[in-house]
Amino acid sequence: MKKFFLVSLLLMIVMTSCNVLKEYDTTGFSIAGNTVSFNNVPMAELVGLEFALDNKKLVKELTFKVLEGSNNDKINNLIAFLHAKHPEYEIEVEIPFEHIENYKK
Repeated sequence: MKKFFLVSLLLMIVMTSCNVLKEYDTTGFSIAGNTVSFNNVPMAELVGLEFALDNKKLVKELTFKVLEGSNNDKINNLIAFLHAKHPEYEIEVEIPFEHIENYKK
């Protein structure tokens, strides 16, 4: 019994420590309809729902498009927020090429 408890505890620690999204603050995000806002400013819009077969597994994915004027520094925070709201879906965030200053050169 003691061995089972230790293995269970170790498994819980590993599972919670491996979450790469836990370090991102999701404060200030909200959803109204298909639009996600950050500090009440629209940031992204749901543009697609995809179903796929990936590695012999059926996958559901929500695709969001970043809106013009959005803070691209908050993309990881946005993904963490959306994953918390929709854990059964993979989350994809598209940033239109014209909104990425670093890659225009």
